[in-house]
Amino acid sequence: MRRQRIATVLSALALFAVLPMAGSAQQNSDYRGTWELNRPASDDINVAINRAIAPMNVLVRQIARPRLRSTNTAYPRITIAFDNANIRVDMQGRPSVSSPSSGAPVLWQRETGRTCTQLRVDCIRVTSEWENGKLEQAFQAEDGRRVNLYSLSTDGRTLTMNVTITSEKLQRPLTYKLVYNRAS
Repeated sequence: MRRQRIATVLSALALFAVLPMAGSAQQNSDYRGTWELNRPASDDINVAINRAIAPMNVLVRQIARPRLRSTNTAYPRITIAFDNANIRVDMQGRPSVSSPSSGAPVLWQRETGRTCTQLRVDCIRVTSEWENGKLEQAFQAEDGRRVNLYSLSTDGRTLTMNVTITSEKLQRPLTYKLVYNRAS
C-alpha cells in the first residue's frame, strides 16, 4: 500500500515536471509579433555608452566608443517568432537570430546570420531561453557578452528589452533599455 502511494506521488511529480505551466505558455505567446521602438520611453544608448566607458583613459575611450556604438543600435522594429524548438528575433537592418528555445548554444555570424564553426570576432555563441516568463537571449563573443532580456507589460502592449554588456575591457557593464510598442 505504501509503495503504491509513493509510486502514485512520483508519477504525479514526473507528469508535473514535463507538462508546461499553462500560464507561462500563454504568457510566452504574447511575445509573438512585431514591435516598434518607442524612442521617448527608451534610454539614450550614447549616454549609456559614455557612462560605461567613463572610467577608461581618453585614448581607450576613443577606441571603445565607436566599437560599442556599432554593435548597440536602437532597432526601429523587431519581430519575435517561436515554436516548440526555436526562438527567432528579427531586428530591422540585421540578420535574423535563431536558436533553440532549450538554451542550447548555436554559433551565429553577426553580419550574415549564417551559422559558423568557431567562436571569433564575427562569430558568436547565441542562446535563447524562457526564464520566469521573460525571454533571455545571450550573445557570447571572444571579447564580451551581451544579454537581451525581454519582458512584457501586464497588458501585453509594451515590450522592454533590457541590454547588459560585459567585457574584461569594460570596468563597468554597459546597460540600457529599449521600449517597444506592439505594431498595429
